[in-house]
Amino acid sequence: MTNHFKELASRLEAVSTLIRTGCIWKVTENCLEELRLPFRQAHHDFAFCNAVKGLGEAACINHDTRRIADMLRLRSEAFLQECHAGAVELLIPFRHAQRVFGVVMCGPFRSGENGQGRCPAAAAAYRELPVWRPEFRPALEKLVRVSLSGLLHELYTLRPELLSQPVRDARILAVLEFLNARYAERITIRQAAELVYLSPSRLSHLFRQTCGMDFSEYLLALRLGVARELLAGTDLAIGEIAVRCGFGDQNHFSAIFRKRTGRTASEYRRDRPEIIV
Repeated sequence: MTNHFKELASRLEAVSTLIRTGCIWKVTENCLEELRLPFRQAHHDFAFCNAVKGLGEAACINHDTRRIADMLRLRSEAFLQECHAGAVELLIPFRHAQRVFGVVMCGPFRSGENGQGRCPAAAAAYRELPVWRPEFRPALEKLVRVSLSGLLHELYTLRPELLSQPVRDARILAVLEFLNARYAERITIRQAAELVYLSPSRLSHLFRQTCGMDFSEYLLALRLGVARELLAGTDLAIGEIAVRCGFGDQNHFSAIFRKRTGRTASEYRRDRPEIIV
Protein backbone atom coordinates (compact mmCIF):
# COMPACT_ATOMS: atom_id res chain seq x y z
CA MET A 1 0.00 0.00 0.00
CA THR A 2 1.39 3.43 -0.85
CA ASN A 3 1.91 5.93 1.94
CA HIS A 4 -1.12 7.93 0.76
CA PHE A 5 -3.41 4.92 1.08
CA LYS A 6 -1.89 4.01 4.43
CA GLU A 7 -2.75 7.50 5.64
CA LEU A 8 -6.29 7.25 4.24
CA ALA A 9 -6.78 3.91 6.01
CA SER A 10 -5.45 5.39 9.26
CA ARG A 11 -7.84 8.35 9.13
CA LEU A 12 -10.84 6.17 8.30
CA GLU A 13 -9.97 3.90 11.22
CA ALA A 14 -9.63 6.91 13.54
CA VAL A 15 -13.13 8.12 12.65
CA SER A 16 -14.45 4.57 13.03
CA THR A 17 -12.98 4.38 16.54
CA LEU A 18 -14.62 7.66 17.53
CA ILE A 19 -18.10 6.73 16.30
CA ARG A 20 -17.84 3.06 17.42
CA THR A 21 -18.94 1.73 14.05
CA GLY A 22 -17.70 1.66 10.48
CA CYS A 23 -16.19 4.41 8.37
CA ILE A 24 -15.39 3.11 4.91
CA TRP A 25 -14.48 4.57 1.53
CA LYS A 26 -16.03 3.50 -1.76
CA VAL A 27 -14.55 4.80 -4.98
CA THR A 28 -16.55 6.31 -7.89
CA GLU A 29 -20.26 6.93 -7.97
CA ASN A 30 -20.81 3.20 -8.42
CA CYS A 31 -19.57 2.37 -4.90
CA LEU A 32 -16.73 0.06 -5.92
CA GLU A 33 -14.21 -1.22 -3.39
CA GLU A 34 -10.86 0.55 -3.27
CA LEU A 35 -8.56 -2.46 -3.49
CA ARG A 36 -5.57 -0.43 -2.31
CA LEU A 37 -7.18 -0.10 1.13
CA PRO A 38 -7.26 -2.76 3.86
CA PHE A 39 -10.40 -4.88 3.83
CA ARG A 40 -11.94 -3.20 6.88
CA GLN A 41 -11.75 0.28 5.36
CA ALA A 42 -13.29 -0.80 2.06
CA HIS A 43 -16.05 -3.26 3.06
CA HIS A 44 -18.92 -3.52 5.50
CA ASP A 45 -17.01 -5.94 7.73
CA PHE A 46 -19.07 -5.79 10.94
CA ALA A 47 -20.95 -8.40 12.95
CA PHE A 48 -24.36 -7.10 11.90
CA CYS A 49 -23.47 -6.81 8.21
CA ASN A 50 -21.84 -10.24 8.18
CA ALA A 51 -24.90 -11.77 9.84
CA VAL A 52 -27.14 -10.24 7.17
CA LYS A 53 -24.83 -11.30 4.33
CA GLY A 54 -24.79 -14.82 5.74
CA LEU A 55 -28.48 -15.09 4.80
CA GLY A 56 -27.75 -14.13 1.20
CA GLU A 57 -25.66 -11.36 -0.33
CA ALA A 58 -27.86 -10.42 -3.28
CA ALA A 59 -29.79 -7.76 -1.35
CA CYS A 60 -26.57 -6.24 0.04
CA ILE A 61 -25.03 -6.14 -3.43
CA ASN A 62 -28.14 -4.51 -4.86
CA HIS A 63 -28.17 -1.97 -2.03
CA ASP A 64 -24.54 -0.87 -2.43
CA THR A 65 -24.02 -1.01 -6.17
CA ARG A 66 -27.43 0.04 -7.41
CA ARG A 67 -29.61 1.85 -4.89
CA ILE A 68 -26.87 3.95 -3.30
CA ALA A 69 -25.21 4.57 -6.67
CA ASP A 70 -28.52 5.95 -7.99
CA MET A 71 -28.82 8.22 -4.94
CA LEU A 72 -25.30 9.58 -5.40
CA ARG A 73 -26.04 10.69 -8.94
CA LEU A 74 -28.88 12.86 -7.65
CA ARG A 75 -27.40 14.30 -4.44
CA SER A 76 -24.45 16.57 -3.77
CA GLU A 77 -24.81 16.87 0.01
CA ALA A 78 -24.44 14.27 2.75
CA PHE A 79 -27.57 12.24 3.41
CA LEU A 80 -28.87 9.58 5.77
CA GLN A 81 -30.26 6.36 4.36
CA GLU A 82 -31.62 3.11 5.72
CA CYS A 83 -30.45 -0.21 4.31
CA HIS A 84 -32.71 -3.15 3.46
CA ALA A 85 -31.90 -4.73 6.86
CA GLY A 86 -32.98 -1.68 8.86
CA ALA A 87 -29.62 -0.12 9.79
CA VAL A 88 -28.89 3.51 8.96
CA GLU A 89 -25.75 5.08 7.49
CA LEU A 90 -24.57 8.61 6.86
CA LEU A 91 -23.26 8.90 3.30
CA ILE A 92 -20.87 11.75 2.54
CA PRO A 93 -20.16 12.09 -1.19
CA PHE A 94 -17.02 13.72 -2.54
CA ARG A 95 -17.27 15.49 -5.89
CA HIS A 96 -14.93 17.06 -8.40
CA ALA A 97 -15.95 18.73 -11.67
CA GLN A 98 -19.62 17.80 -11.14
CA ARG A 99 -18.80 14.13 -10.70
CA VAL A 100 -18.83 11.92 -7.62
CA PHE A 101 -15.42 10.31 -7.29
CA GLY A 102 -16.22 8.47 -4.06
CA VAL A 103 -18.27 8.32 -0.89
CA VAL A 104 -17.52 7.89 2.80
CA MET A 105 -20.06 5.63 4.49
CA CYS A 106 -20.42 6.02 8.27
CA GLY A 107 -22.35 3.21 9.91
CA PRO A 108 -24.18 0.97 10.45
CA PHE A 109 -26.21 2.51 13.29
CA ARG A 110 -29.44 1.48 14.98
CA SER A 111 -32.32 3.68 13.87
CA GLY A 112 -33.33 4.42 17.48
CA GLU A 113 -33.20 3.20 21.07
CA ASN A 114 -36.02 0.74 20.39
CA GLY A 115 -35.10 -0.09 16.80
CA GLN A 116 -35.46 -3.76 15.90
CA GLY A 117 -34.08 -3.88 12.37
CA ARG A 118 -35.67 -5.90 9.60
CA CYS A 119 -33.64 -9.09 9.83
CA PRO A 120 -34.69 -11.31 12.76
CA ALA A 121 -31.68 -13.59 12.32
CA ALA A 122 -29.36 -10.61 12.86
CA ALA A 123 -31.39 -9.06 15.71
CA ALA A 124 -28.75 -9.69 18.38
CA ALA A 125 -26.02 -8.03 16.30
CA TYR A 126 -28.37 -5.15 15.47
CA ARG A 127 -28.92 -4.43 19.17
CA GLU A 128 -25.16 -4.05 19.61
CA LEU A 129 -24.96 -1.22 17.06
CA PRO A 130 -24.62 2.35 18.36
CA VAL A 131 -27.80 4.42 18.13
CA TRP A 132 -27.97 7.09 15.44
CA ARG A 133 -28.58 10.53 16.94
CA PRO A 134 -29.52 13.32 14.49
CA GLU A 135 -27.73 15.94 16.58
CA PHE A 136 -24.41 14.19 15.82
CA ARG A 137 -24.77 14.64 12.08
CA PRO A 138 -23.24 18.13 11.59
CA ALA A 139 -20.21 17.31 13.73
CA LEU A 140 -19.68 13.91 12.06
CA GLU A 141 -19.89 15.32 8.55
CA LYS A 142 -17.47 18.12 9.45
CA LEU A 143 -15.07 15.64 11.05
CA VAL A 144 -15.03 13.47 7.93
CA ARG A 145 -14.60 16.37 5.52
CA VAL A 146 -11.88 18.08 7.55
CA SER A 147 -10.02 14.79 8.03
CA LEU A 148 -10.26 13.48 4.49
CA SER A 149 -10.96 16.21 1.92
CA GLY A 150 -7.36 17.28 1.33
CA LEU A 151 -6.02 13.75 1.18
CA LEU A 152 -8.78 12.49 -1.12
CA HIS A 153 -8.33 15.48 -3.42
CA GLU A 154 -4.61 14.75 -3.65
CA LEU A 155 -5.20 11.04 -4.21
CA TYR A 156 -7.90 11.19 -6.86
CA THR A 157 -8.51 14.58 -8.44
CA LEU A 158 -4.80 15.32 -8.90
CA ARG A 159 -4.09 11.74 -10.01
CA PRO A 160 -7.09 10.80 -12.17
CA GLU A 161 -5.39 7.61 -13.34
CA LEU A 162 -6.32 6.12 -9.95
CA LEU A 163 -9.99 6.35 -10.84
CA SER A 164 -11.14 3.72 -13.26
CA GLN A 165 -13.89 4.63 -15.68
CA PRO A 166 -17.24 4.12 -13.96
CA VAL A 167 -18.81 0.74 -14.59
CA ARG A 168 -22.39 1.33 -15.69
CA ASP A 169 -23.61 -2.23 -16.22
CA ALA A 170 -25.40 -3.23 -13.01
CA ARG A 171 -24.71 -6.90 -13.75
CA ILE A 172 -20.95 -6.36 -13.81
CA LEU A 173 -21.17 -4.22 -10.68
CA ALA A 174 -22.93 -7.08 -8.91
CA VAL A 175 -20.27 -9.55 -10.05
CA LEU A 176 -17.44 -7.27 -8.88
CA GLU A 177 -19.08 -6.91 -5.48
CA PHE A 178 -19.50 -10.70 -5.32
CA LEU A 179 -15.83 -11.32 -6.16
CA ASN A 180 -14.53 -8.70 -3.76
CA ALA A 181 -16.59 -10.18 -0.93
CA ARG A 182 -16.01 -13.87 -1.67
CA TYR A 183 -12.50 -14.09 -3.15
CA ALA A 184 -11.38 -16.45 -0.35
CA GLU A 185 -13.85 -19.12 -1.52
CA ARG A 186 -13.87 -21.45 -4.50
CA ILE A 187 -15.50 -19.30 -7.17
CA THR A 188 -16.40 -20.19 -10.74
CA ILE A 189 -17.65 -18.00 -13.53
CA ARG A 190 -20.77 -20.16 -13.59
CA GLN A 191 -21.60 -19.13 -10.01
CA ALA A 192 -21.14 -15.47 -10.86
CA ALA A 193 -23.19 -15.83 -14.05
CA GLU A 194 -26.07 -17.40 -12.14
CA LEU A 195 -26.04 -14.44 -9.73
CA VAL A 196 -26.87 -12.05 -12.58
CA TYR A 197 -28.91 -14.45 -14.76
CA LEU A 198 -26.40 -14.68 -17.60
CA SER A 199 -24.73 -17.60 -19.32
CA PRO A 200 -21.03 -18.06 -18.44
CA SER A 201 -20.00 -17.21 -22.00
CA ARG A 202 -22.08 -14.01 -22.04
CA LEU A 203 -20.70 -12.90 -18.67
CA SER A 204 -17.16 -13.65 -19.83
CA HIS A 205 -17.64 -11.41 -22.86
CA LEU A 206 -19.25 -8.57 -20.88
CA PHE A 207 -16.67 -8.76 -18.10
CA ARG A 208 -13.72 -8.45 -20.47
CA GLN A 209 -15.44 -5.70 -22.46
CA THR A 210 -16.20 -3.70 -19.30
CA CYS A 211 -13.17 -4.36 -17.09
CA GLY A 212 -10.44 -4.83 -19.67
CA MET A 213 -9.43 -8.25 -18.35
CA ASP A 214 -10.81 -11.75 -18.08
CA PHE A 215 -12.91 -12.85 -15.12
CA SER A 216 -10.18 -15.25 -13.96
CA GLU A 217 -7.46 -12.60 -14.35
CA TYR A 218 -9.39 -10.16 -12.17
CA LEU A 219 -9.98 -12.77 -9.48
CA LEU A 220 -6.31 -13.79 -9.46
CA ALA A 221 -5.15 -10.15 -9.30
CA LEU A 222 -7.54 -9.52 -6.41
CA ARG A 223 -6.29 -12.55 -4.48
CA LEU A 224 -2.63 -11.72 -5.08
CA GLY A 225 -3.20 -8.13 -4.00
CA VAL A 226 -4.66 -9.22 -0.68
CA ALA A 227 -1.88 -11.78 -0.26
CA ARG A 228 0.82 -9.15 -0.80
CA GLU A 229 -0.80 -6.92 1.80
CA LEU A 230 -0.96 -9.76 4.34
CA LEU A 231 2.64 -10.79 3.66
CA ALA A 232 3.93 -7.26 4.17
CA GLY A 233 1.62 -6.18 6.96
CA THR A 234 1.09 -9.26 9.15
CA ASP A 235 2.99 -12.22 10.59
CA LEU A 236 0.41 -14.78 9.49
CA ALA A 237 1.85 -18.08 8.31
CA ILE A 238 2.15 -18.31 4.54
CA GLY A 239 -0.09 -21.36 4.52
CA GLU A 240 -2.82 -19.43 6.33
CA ILE A 241 -2.48 -16.52 3.90
CA ALA A 242 -2.87 -18.96 1.03
CA VAL A 243 -6.15 -20.24 2.46
CA ARG A 244 -7.45 -16.76 3.36
CA CYS A 245 -6.84 -15.57 -0.18
CA GLY A 246 -8.55 -18.47 -1.91
CA PHE A 247 -5.53 -20.43 -3.15
CA GLY A 248 -6.41 -23.60 -1.28
CA ASP A 249 -2.96 -24.67 -0.16
CA GLN A 250 0.52 -23.23 0.28
CA ASN A 251 2.16 -25.11 -2.60
CA HIS A 252 -0.36 -23.83 -5.14
CA PHE A 253 -0.10 -20.29 -3.77
CA SER A 254 3.71 -20.34 -3.71
CA ALA A 255 3.96 -21.48 -7.32
CA ILE A 256 1.59 -18.79 -8.58
CA PHE A 257 3.12 -16.07 -6.41
CA ARG A 258 6.64 -16.78 -7.65
CA LYS A 259 5.51 -16.95 -11.27
CA ARG A 260 3.73 -13.59 -11.02
CA THR A 261 6.20 -11.65 -8.85
CA GLY A 262 9.54 -13.30 -9.57
CA ARG A 263 10.07 -13.88 -5.85
CA THR A 264 8.97 -16.40 -3.28
CA ALA A 265 6.43 -15.33 -0.68
CA SER A 266 9.15 -15.54 1.99
CA GLU A 267 11.45 -13.25 0.00
CA TYR A 268 8.62 -10.79 -0.53
CA ARG A 269 7.84 -10.75 3.20
CA ARG A 270 11.49 -10.35 4.13
CA ASP A 271 11.82 -7.25 1.96
CA ARG A 272 8.61 -5.73 3.41
CA PRO A 273 7.89 -3.71 0.26
CA GLU A 274 5.47 -0.88 -0.20
CA ILE A 275 2.36 -2.48 -1.67
CA ILE A 276 0.62 -1.17 -4.75
CA VAL A 277 -2.39 -3.32 -5.53
